[in-house]
Amino acid sequence: MNKKIGVITIGQAPRTDLLPEVERFFSSDVEFIQRGVLDGFGKKELEQIKPEPNQTTLVSRLKDGTSATMAKEKTLPIIQQIIDDFNRDQVHLIIIACTGEFKLFQSNVPIIYPDYLLNHVAQGIFRNKGKIGVIVPLPEQYESIEKKWQAAGFSPTSCASSPYIYDESSLIKVTNELEKSDISTIVLDCIGYTQDMKDIVKKHTRKNVILSRNIVFKNVAELL
Repeated sequence: MNKKIGVITIGQAPRTDLLPEVERFFSSDVEFIQRGVLDGFGKKELEQIKPEPNQTTLVSRLKDGTSATMAKEKTLPIIQQIIDDFNRDQVHLIIIACTGEFKLFQSNVPIIYPDYLLNHVAQGIFRNKGKIGVIVPLPEQYESIEKKWQAAGFSPTSCASSPYIYDESSLIKVTNELEKSDISTIVLDCIGYTQDMKDIVKKHTRKNVILSRNIVFKNVAELL
């Protein structure tokens, strides 16, 4: 019998930029069921879910390949509804495909929280913690991302280069900036960053490079 994993993207499903790349970590009897927070949203709904002052900015991919920003606070009830649906569908596991920080949702099915997993894997690898560089999609995310990494015991330096409005020269530029700093590691802190993007960063730095989606999905694959 196939093992079902429910994947919640903060944007729209299917995530054709994500699942084909990470499915290689799993055996052939694993089935992914994708749901998106913004599924079915039109222009009006996309405007309504955008961040307002003092709200936390998230960014994700739409079905047409473009990106959208949203307030994390406005996504929470939608995420809970998708989790409720997955519980009724009797999936084996739920993954929130976003490295933003979330409080615990209600679920009888185990949920993987990438922010928690990524931070603790980094703590396990780098026991001395110290200074790290964090690449995120948008400058508006610096404050929340830095708080997340500081809470894990690290001293983060943030740079922005979007995986959704992708510009290789922009990624190289921020990598070069971090290469000149005294950090030990660069974290690509968004599920949207790909293995190809990690390879580009590695070509332009001598620092360690961590790709979020690999950390998350490789570890989940160990459970199944």
